[in-house]
Amino acid sequence: MNIENYIKQESMQLKHSRRNVEIAPDLKNAELENIKKKYKDSIPGNIEKYILVMSYTNTGLFFMTGNALYFDNFMQGGLRCVKFKEIQEISTTAGKLFSPDKINLKTGTREYVLDGCIDGLNLEMLQAVFERIIKTAQNAESDFSVSEQGLLSCQLPEDLKLLYLKILCNYAYVNNAIIDSNSYNAITKFSVRMEIKGETRSELRIYMNDIESRVKTGYLLRALKQATEDQSGYWDVIKYCMMQDALYLHDLQFKGKSWREDGFMGSLKDSCGLTENQMDTMTCAVSLNKRMQMKDADMKELKGEWKKFIGSIKDTTAYVPTKYLFCSGSVYGIKSYDGFLKKDETSQRAINEQRELILQELITNNQKTVNVLIGDMNYLAARLEKALETEEKIQQDYNSIKQLLNRINAAMNTVREEEKLQS
Repeated sequence: MNIENYIKQESMQLKHSRRNVEIAPDLKNAELENIKKKYKDSIPGNIEKYILVMSYTNTGLFFMTGNALYFDNFMQGGLRCVKFKEIQEISTTAGKLFSPDKINLKTGTREYVLDGCIDGLNLEMLQAVFERIIKTAQNAESDFSVSEQGLLSCQLPEDLKLLYLKILCNYAYVNNAIIDSNSYNAITKFSVRMEIKGETRSELRIYMNDIESRVKTGYLLRALKQATEDQSGYWDVIKYCMMQDALYLHDLQFKGKSWREDGFMGSLKDSCGLTENQMDTMTCAVSLNKRMQMKDADMKELKGEWKKFIGSIKDTTAYVPTKYLFCSGSVYGIKSYDGFLKKDETSQRAINEQRELILQELITNNQKTVNVLIGDMNYLAARLEKALETEEKIQQDYNSIKQLLNRINAAMNTVREEEKLQS
């Protein structure tokens, strides 16, 4: 397992301590800004984008990236940095009534003592993490790489976006030779939310309209895992966002049927390393997201439900980062998230403004979706024209493409009906 993924996974055990512990991507912006301001002369630029875990109290602070530990035992000389590849030994000492817990880290040239910054945390867990780091560093080929955290699906590289969307297409293709209109509409909206570029759209268009171009899901997943092996930030996006988008499609295709009865969902869950409780969390988020898109949605009530829901999964095995719950299995993105969940305004005027922001994003995405569907229709019309000019298999191709065109036409009608409901 990639060191970044390992650190984030093991750090969940630190949540049950008396210290504030935050794990990417759920890091408080205020604390990140404090770090940048207080230690601006001691840290690399934009380091806040690469922090995996941080802990802070009035006795000290520490945070970790994929290649280093930064810590400050307040009143003991400011922020210090220890590169993972330089650590050779670790030892721990449990604190007593009037003395803090301690961790001693030795490099080839000096020793570092962490006390106030880690006091009250699980020493056994921290020791296990550093022992893993030391073991990894002993391999000369080890690369302690860093990757940006807290990304969204729209920030993935184009090749990863395409693999992600192809997997969703494969799910929609299950038991059918074509993707039905509702699923086609949803996947197209996801591609708009992800801001895919023209070339990627062209490849996806072919994939969505020609089952013979279909690639096995296992191959696509292996390609995704290989491409994100040293990019834990990318893998977070894929495992959470892609899974929740798939659950959105599941709800479209099998209304009222549990994901547990769906073999594809179960296999995808296992490939993404998610728990059943996390799947249930994302299923609930899909339902909340759909309710928010309804014309008569009570945004004040929904905001209260969201906050209660997020609080109920905190520090449990059902935990999924809030950003991914809100910005996947839906068509809206970070602007709506910042406006709706990150702001605490509860006045009716503020709620109305937040509702308006979400509606505007929905309308904009619907308009973009219509443009994409028109492009898809033009592509299929060109295929139809070519089929009519060809003598061989003309009737077969004609009927097949006509069915595909009818499907896209139905998808466009759905989008236009949604626009009427939202206007």
